[in-house]
Amino acid sequence: MSCSSSPVSYHRLEPKHAAIYRVVRLCALSASPAQFSSTFEREITFDAQTWTNRLSNVDAATFIASKHDIEYLEEYAAKQVDEWAGWNEPSQFVMEGREVDGLVTCLRSFEDPKDAFLVSFWVNPGVRRRGIGTRLVEEAIGWARGHDLDGQPFTRVVLDVLKDNVAARSVYERCGFEEQGDSPEDAKEARYNCIF
Repeated sequence: MSCSSSPVSYHRLEPKHAAIYRVVRLCALSASPAQFSSTFEREITFDAQTWTNRLSNVDAATFIASKHDIEYLEEYAAKQVDEWAGWNEPSQFVMEGREVDGLVTCLRSFEDPKDAFLVSFWVNPGVRRRGIGTRLVEEAIGWARGHDLDGQPFTRVVLDVLKDNVAARSVYERCGFEEQGDSPEDAKEARYNCIF
């Protein structure tokens, strides 16, 4: 059951949504720093073009979950963007993150171009265990299944997750991922894949 009376909507972000993406990503890094390989301190230094470039990648898709429609979030971001630009404390972003319930990105893997890699999965702690994470992962898998750039379709989605992140692992398993063993990147992480 949702804490709001509005149902959750799922939106794929476009380059014009860079300000929204910046705030949500920094909120995620602030609220759940141990879940990510990057840090708030690193990404707070990114300029506006970096955020736009991340959303301009034709071999990637970023999805958010929110109780608001994308038009509301666009208007909200337009009003807040100047204030947000001056923020540099993690606590500022945690409070602002209440507008968005979750985030996930799926992109072409650097290891194998036939693989999509799921990254940046996060659900706002206040709305966890309500199916939002499962739906976000399903959105990413759906994009990967349908994505074919230059005749190079994806054959599976791969991800790495901290072994002690039981909640995320449960979401991935519900979505059809199977554990493959240790991540080749970090022994503290498990490698999962979902084959189409």
